[in-house]
Amino acid sequence: MHIETVDVCVIEGDAPQRECLHAQLRTAQFSVVLAEDGVAGLRAIRRHHPRVVICDLALPGVDGIEIARQVRADPCLEGTYFILVAAANSRENKHLALNVGVDDFLAKPFDSDELAACVRNGMRVHRLQERLRRAALTDGLTGLWNHSHLHSLLDIEFARARRYGGTLSLLMLDLDHFKAINDTFGHENGNRVLRATARHLNQSVRDIDVVARYGGEEFVVVCPQTSIDDALVLAERIRAGLPQRVALPELPQLTVTCSIGVSSTDDAGVTGVTDLINRADQALYQAKRCGRNQVVRASAFEGFPVEPAQPDEVERLRKQVASLSLQSKDLCLQCVWALVQALEARDPCTAAHSRNVTFYVNRLVDAGNWPESLRTTLSNAAMLHDLGKIGVPDRVIAKNSPLAPDEAALLRDVPQMTCRILEPLRVFETECLIIRHLRERFDGTGVPHGLKGSNIPLGSRLLAIAEAFDSMTSDRVHRVRRSIESAVAEIQVEAGRHFDPELADLLERALRQDENAWRERVETARRSSPILSG
Repeated sequence: MHIETVDVCVIEGDAPQRECLHAQLRTAQFSVVLAEDGVAGLRAIRRHHPRVVICDLALPGVDGIEIARQVRADPCLEGTYFILVAAANSRENKHLALNVGVDDFLAKPFDSDELAACVRNGMRVHRLQERLRRAALTDGLTGLWNHSHLHSLLDIEFARARRYGGTLSLLMLDLDHFKAINDTFGHENGNRVLRATARHLNQSVRDIDVVARYGGEEFVVVCPQTSIDDALVLAERIRAGLPQRVALPELPQLTVTCSIGVSSTDDAGVTGVTDLINRADQALYQAKRCGRNQVVRASAFEGFPVEPAQPDEVERLRKQVASLSLQSKDLCLQCVWALVQALEARDPCTAAHSRNVTFYVNRLVDAGNWPESLRTTLSNAAMLHDLGKIGVPDRVIAKNSPLAPDEAALLRDVPQMTCRILEPLRVFETECLIIRHLRERFDGTGVPHGLKGSNIPLGSRLLAIAEAFDSMTSDRVHRVRRSIESAVAEIQVEAGRHFDPELADLLERALRQDENAWRERVETARRSSPILSG
């Protein structure tokens, strides 16, 4: 039943007094509904859900105290601000009113300004309570219904579908490779993707559909009175439109896709809300297994009964899969690292470069108090970032005079060549994104995409400073090394143009925290260089 919410409900047995109150409240721009006795008043309150009730104490049939008691006992009327009006301002009446949950008490005859102030206060309290209620039911980041409230809404819609007929369908959506987005472009851009996804979902569904954030990068769409076929059409429309609707203009290289599982109460295996959710979740998992960026319907699993896994067994398998994945990545890393070492043999001046850069980015991660996941990814990127030098001719690498423009351009393209080598190894997806943007500049004049400021992945900004520091403090065939102080000063000069100013300051802090370790690393690199200093 549709609820026509009003601002104020006036329950007053005296007709002239009732009309006087009506006129005063309408003049103050409040929407008002009137009732002449307690029974009619309760009916009006339950129909209109007023924000404020002004109720006379002495009413025929049901008095004001009983009305207040019933309002406070009804969960649907929670938050209603109740003002009781009495002809006599007795302590007994006031205590009785307050004990049953009345918010304010006025004695007749009352001042019209005082009444208006009480109503305004009631409206303010009601708005505050609504905001608090809404906050408790919604996700703070996206504004969608949260996981807890989703289950309440699903219970209601499932019961309605069972009672009145019709089909209830459910879409479970998960953003693909979302961890790589967070690791590469930072959590703030990850949050922007989540908010844009929420907008896309809200704009794609009908008014009767319910969109909720299920948790992390997972979303749910509840579709009442919707067949499985119609739900699949909606899911495909959401999937196909997501890359365009969730694109961030300043990050053109970021493409967001999703996988969607669809279930329905038409499925004979769905006997409750839990079944509906589990079937959609299984279909989503199948979409992930089949390559992501697709829609799978739960009914496709019919004829393939699955023995319910025990929780301990599920956890054991999860750990086993995670372990195998790590072992696979470690094996790939070892093979590629062997190539890097062979490559460095071509250029004795940079033989320790990858190791030094790895050391420096780890110290920066420590100083910035970033999570271990960023350390691991950055360490891998630092070890691998120069792999593309395999495509640079020896004459350029060994040249002991200033490079020609085309030769300098070839070296600037090393990160892109590295990514082309590593891209077939999907385990290095996040590392490739960091390396790809190593030559971006903080002022937006870098390559390959001219990203600016915080739109450059955090890992790329950190790696750029670590690499620059090592290059400046190491000997090269065409120049001698700088001192640590000179290198830091040069990075500060370029802060805001080439480098992130905050990370340039972080470099100074990291040096102060463990200066001996940094100096020892620089001296070790100098001693290992075949070029005589000075």
